[in-house]
Amino acid sequence: MLITETEAIVLRTLKYGETSIIAEVFTQQDGIRSIIVNGVRSTRNKSGSSAFQVMNVLSLSYYNKEADALCRTKEYQYAVHYKRLGLDVIYTSVGIFLIECVRNAVQEREENQALYQFLKDRFLALDAIDQHGLTDFYLYFLVDLTTLLGFGPLPNYEMKKPCFHLLHGRYTESHHDPAHLVGERPSHILFHILEGKRTASLPGSKQDKEQLTDDLLRYYGCHLEGFRPIRSLEVLRTIMR
Repeated sequence: MLITETEAIVLRTLKYGETSIIAEVFTQQDGIRSIIVNGVRSTRNKSGSSAFQVMNVLSLSYYNKEADALCRTKEYQYAVHYKRLGLDVIYTSVGIFLIECVRNAVQEREENQALYQFLKDRFLALDAIDQHGLTDFYLYFLVDLTTLLGFGPLPNYEMKKPCFHLLHGRYTESHHDPAHLVGERPSHILFHILEGKRTASLPGSKQDKEQLTDDLLRYYGCHLEGFRPIRSLEVLRTIMR
């Protein structure tokens, strides 16, 4: 049987049997795969379960099967050691929020090197960023991911077109289809993100940034079939207040 050796980012885990888990991972070579990890919850294996914490980047090998089939893990080890993710509650909450967004948005069952590298780089950056920049960080993440998934916003902002339209993916007049419009202040923050100038903090109040987060998730829902509400967002906001 073919053995695949690859890096992978842990997206979620489920208990399986008495001592094992099923891990959903985004692999560098095969996209999203579900793998069985035997004995990882046994009392003798104290380090195994921690290796499969959400967001961890692992080097692993598994017996490869068809894309929708469960694969069995052969070996695994850490590829990255975080300093904050998994240890600091605020950083971990941001990471869990982003992982949930990724799980809802990404259905890749085949190799996507660009998307894998994006996710790995962003989690490494999250682990290193100053706490004051966390809100800006996940706003940039959400916008950048839309571009990788093929529905990035068009940066056609101007005074006559101050509001972003969620269905059309571009800026438009403030009176056009108000049910699908982002307000002027959150739309202005979005334009700063689209400009790509990342040397300073984003403009706008905390409330405007929270509104933009909600609007971006609505944007995902407009363009991705089956995109579900993000349950971890409320927890994240409670922790960051």
